[in-house]
Amino acid sequence: MLRFNLLSFVSLAASLVHCTNFPWEEAQLTRNETLTYPDIAFGDDAGANDTYTTGPKCKVGPGAVGWPTTEEWDKFNRTLGGGGVLLKPVPPGAACYPGSSPHYDPAKCAFLLTNASFTRFYSDDPVTILTDWPEGNTCVASPFPTGNCTQGGYPVYVVNATRVRHIQMGINFARNRNLRLVIKNSGHDFAGRSTGAGALSIWTHFLKDFEYIPEYAAAVGNYYKGRVAKVSAGIEAWELWNHMATYNMTMVVPGGDTVGAYGGWSAGGGHNSLSSYYGLGSDSVLSFQVVTADGQYRSVSPYQNADLFFAMLGGGGSTFGVLTSAIVKVHPLTQVTSLPLAFSVGSARGLNFSFPGNLSFPFPGNFSLPGMNSSILPTSNWTFPGFPRSNASRPGAFGGRGSAPVVVNSTRVFWEGVRLYQYFAPVVTDAGGTLYSYVTKIGNNGIFTFTTTFEMPSMSPREVQTLVAPLFAALNKAGIPVVNRLPDSTPSFSAAARTGAGDSPGNVYFASRLFPRANWDNETIYNNTFAAIRTTVEAGYTFHGINHSPNYTIAGFPGNITAINPAWRSALMHADIFDYSFRSINGVAPQAVKDGHARLNKYMDIIRAATPTGGSYINEADVLEPNWQESFFGSNYARLVQIKKARDPWGLFWAPTTPGSEAWAVITADGLPTQNGPLCQTGYEEGGLK
Repeated sequence: MLRFNLLSFVSLAASLVHCTNFPWEEAQLTRNETLTYPDIAFGDDAGANDTYTTGPKCKVGPGAVGWPTTEEWDKFNRTLGGGGVLLKPVPPGAACYPGSSPHYDPAKCAFLLTNASFTRFYSDDPVTILTDWPEGNTCVASPFPTGNCTQGGYPVYVVNATRVRHIQMGINFARNRNLRLVIKNSGHDFAGRSTGAGALSIWTHFLKDFEYIPEYAAAVGNYYKGRVAKVSAGIEAWELWNHMATYNMTMVVPGGDTVGAYGGWSAGGGHNSLSSYYGLGSDSVLSFQVVTADGQYRSVSPYQNADLFFAMLGGGGSTFGVLTSAIVKVHPLTQVTSLPLAFSVGSARGLNFSFPGNLSFPFPGNFSLPGMNSSILPTSNWTFPGFPRSNASRPGAFGGRGSAPVVVNSTRVFWEGVRLYQYFAPVVTDAGGTLYSYVTKIGNNGIFTFTTTFEMPSMSPREVQTLVAPLFAALNKAGIPVVNRLPDSTPSFSAAARTGAGDSPGNVYFASRLFPRANWDNETIYNNTFAAIRTTVEAGYTFHGINHSPNYTIAGFPGNITAINPAWRSALMHADIFDYSFRSINGVAPQAVKDGHARLNKYMDIIRAATPTGGSYINEADVLEPNWQESFFGSNYARLVQIKKARDPWGLFWAPTTPGSEAWAVITADGLPTQNGPLCQTGYEEGGLK
């Protein structure tokens, strides 16, 4: 709904709107309702600070003493309102297991393996997370399943929240019955923070309301006046892009269509193609509504519950509360000019593979190609019979307009080109732009590919062409005959309506690093930094570099007073280092997985040594990141732990590598860092083990 000021004098003051709750946020749990049902009573933190030391040692799981009976779950369901609010879902992959699951369904299994990834199926599934391995790979959809399908690291029950009262009752029931609680929105989860064995899950996916407010004033603090949007927690990026088209404006949103914008994404920071221009996703948030661990519904801003405003914008998702909606900044319609650049060494030439016309579906997910060290490569084009051709890298990354990358015949020239490109990055970010690049080793035959896209807001194609001219000239001089063509310019959203279809689970393991801008200020230090990058790629890892500068000035107020890792504010690049050697971890021996991680960490240590003042982005990171407290949160960590203990003395909200999470650990049978096991206290206390 768009609010217009229709009266001229009831004046300017009346036209400045102070946001109210969405209707579903008004549907709240009352204390009177809890008097006869203590399982949903609100939390009283008196004496709760002893929970970490004297409380139950493990969360109650199925079959354990204290697990709610069927009758108790039925009562909880009725209190929620019935009608599909409380779900008991099975993993979708159960359809593929003939001998071990009563849910075996060959037709559904075929759908999962062929067509589901072209639909909304996985996005709208209550338990699916889009990276399989953190769950434990206990029920993977496969044409040739092995073993039995089990619930594993998936939650047992799910509250499909469409009212604030649903969230409140879910929180209170889990806290009062000592159940593990997880929070899930869109399922874009690389570390297992939205799934958990034996858990009750709160699913915010269908909280979809949106309101554009052309004239807004902050109700408390008078710290912002202007255009805003009130956004529900479940709204995905593709839905926000459609709203941008409707209202002819720009918002800061995730690059992935189905990523939920204002939940875990903004809680960890939320990078995007406008980061150097408008800041991180968290920098757009002016205020929000949240249900905390005691079950209370609260308004949060820099001047109301300011500790939560600090903590929930940078302190990580699934940690301090369940966000229901946010007030976020709206910007004028922003044109973005995109310029692709690509070159390779060896016979890569786009890596277009055509499969035999008689290939039947479903086909094994672990197929390989001669000379390839990975089953699916992020910089390859794949043509399947009867399927549309797709490019897994960013649009236009192979040169745009259908052109193949420029091929050079010298590895030395290739790496000099990548070095020159990275050295040029400060020019791009200082102009408000963002760079998305991939550097990949293909097999062991000396083939390397480089692709990138320049994304430049509020610059004309001619201005971008002029800006990058020195880089293209340097590349030409180095022996790379790329052509500086006039690029394309579009709004920051696609003109075509989006549908959010196309996600499916996968398995990829990676680590990340924030590279300080200071590493570019001295050529010797820069060359050492680049040498670390090259060493990592030559070892077989894919380097995905995103150059942008969401510094404190760009962030503005109140973005510059949040818990965002200070390393973000001085960074010139966030990079993901992908290990594609385990595209399918399912069936791989645990020790092999551990050995693979140890090898990745060895090469990450080379990058960490080259970036000693850097950090890592919590939303895209190794769950086994060394010294993660410093890497993810920097100097903010101690304050975040204090807020965590004050706001959640019960330890109700838990997710790996989040503030205070050292107090608990998931005990897995195979020793892998998955969520397939009971959650128990570790005995960790600040200052050492008990």
